[in-house]
Amino acid sequence: MEIYVDVIIAENFIINLFLLLVTTKLLKYQYRNINIYLSALIGAIYTLVLFSEVKFLSSLVFKFLVAMIMITIVIRPKRVANVIKGTIVFFINSFMLCGLCFGLVMMQNTYVLGDSFSINNYSIKWMLLSLMIFYIVLVRVNDYLRDRAAIKNFIYDIYINVGGKILILKGFLDTGNELREVVSNLPCIIIEDKYLKEIDVKENDKYIINYNTITECGQLEGIKGDKIMIRNTLCDEWKKIDAIICKSPMVLSKDNDYQALLSRGVI
Repeated sequence: MEIYVDVIIAENFIINLFLLLVTTKLLKYQYRNINIYLSALIGAIYTLVLFSEVKFLSSLVFKFLVAMIMITIVIRPKRVANVIKGTIVFFINSFMLCGLCFGLVMMQNTYVLGDSFSINNYSIKWMLLSLMIFYIVLVRVNDYLRDRAAIKNFIYDIYINVGGKILILKGFLDTGNELREVVSNLPCIIIEDKYLKEIDVKENDKYIINYNTITECGQLEGIKGDKIMIRNTLCDEWKKIDAIICKSPMVLSKDNDYQALLSRGVI
C-alpha cells in the first residue's frame, strides 16, 4: 500500500481545522485565524509520528500533550482552565468523528466474525472531507460578514472644513480612545496625514497633544477645524461638533474602510 505524505498532511490539516473550529464554536472561545491554521498544521504533521518506530511519541500521554499545545495556540484568553476544557472537548469531538467514520466503514465493508477486518472501500471519505471543507468555508464567510457588519455600525461620515480646504472622510468610532487636548478639553479626531498635507497651518495655531498607550507614548500635532460635522452611516442626520484634528503617520485601515479615528468624546 502506497502512502503519500502530502496527502496525509492535507487530509489531516482539514480534519484538525474542522475539529478546532467546532471546539471553539462550542466553547465560544475567541481565536485568531493564523493561529488556528498553524495549530491544524502542527496536528497534521504530528500524524506522521504514527508511521515512525518511536513508540512513546504515539502514546496517549503525548497525544494529549500535543492536543493541549494545539488548543493553547488557538484560544484566547490562554487560561489553564480554558486549555484543559478545550482539550477535553477537542478529544470528545475527535472520538465522535472517529465513531462516525468507523460506522460508515462498517456500512461499506463486509465483516465476518472470526475473520480479520479489512477496508476495501471507503469512498465516503471524500464526501466527509467535502462536508468539512464546506463547514470551514461557511464559518469563515459568516465570521467575515459578521465582522463587516460590526464595523459598519461604528463607521461615521466626517465633513471637515479647515483652512479653506474641505475633507470628506470615513471615520471609525474607537470606543476605547479618550484622547483630548488638555487646555481646551476638546476630543481629538486622528486622520491619516496624507489628507492634511496641503493644509498650511501657522505655528501659533498648532496644538501638541500628548498620548499614552499600552505600548508607547508620544506627541501628536493637531489643529482646530473651522467646521466639523459627523453622521453615522446608518442615518441621515449630521451633527456639528468641535474637535482637534491630529495627524497620524500610519495607515489606519488596511482595507481602507476608514481614514480617521474618532475618540469617544466626539459622540
